[in-house]
This record gives sequence, structure tokens and C-alpha cells, in this order.
Amino acid sequence: MAKVNLEINGRKYALGCDDGEEDRLQRLGEKLDARVRTLADQFGQIGDVRLLVMAGITMTDEMEELRENMEGAAESATAELRRETEDALASAQKLEASAQKTEVSAADALADAARQIEQLAAKLQQN
Repeated sequence: MAKVNLEINGRKYALGCDDGEEDRLQRLGEKLDARVRTLADQFGQIGDVRLLVMAGITMTDEMEELRENMEGAAESATAELRRETEDALASAQKLEASAQKTEVSAADALADAARQIEQLAAKLQQN
């Protein structure tokens, strides 16, 4: 297990993490420190615990908003995909019906041609 030393609002904290996660933990600590310092600039040094709670709440609120936005975007994308799928299915069904009509027309044309050939053959046999 690795250890990382973080500085949050001027205080040092030693935290343990999995090996290889040190850089990530350091970056997260820097983000938390920036948030706490911003809050300290706005509200003054009202105590580490209060500043950390406020930072945690504001960061959690942002994550919740992101989650809601992502869910909304996913729902919109899913609805759009459903519409596109239904449109494609309807289009495919129209093409299939058209192809069936074309097949029937082609079969009718071949049957007509066969009748004409039979009539010509019958006339040729008579002559």
C-alpha cells in the first residue's frame, strides 16, 4: 500500500492508497484543496471541518447534477435511437412490400411472355 501526503487548506494529511494510484490521489487532493481555499476566501477560515463539509457538499451537488444530466442525455439518446429504429423498420417493411409487388409484376410479365411465345409457337406449327 502506498502513501500520499496531501495539503488541504494549509494542513497536511497522510493517506494510504493502492499502489499506482498515488498520482490520481494527489490530483484529487489538489482539487479538494482548491475548492476548500475558494470557500475559505468566500466565508473566511470558519474551521477545517466546516470548510471540508461545504467542499464535500458542493462537489457532491455537482456530481449529482452531472449524473442527472447524463441520465437525461441517455434517455434522449435512447428515445432518438428508438425513433430511428422504428423509422428504419417501417422503411424496410415498405421496401419489402414494394419488392413483393415487383416480384408479382415480374412474374405476371413472365407469364404474359410465356403465353405470347406459346401463341407464336402454335401459329408457327400451323404454317
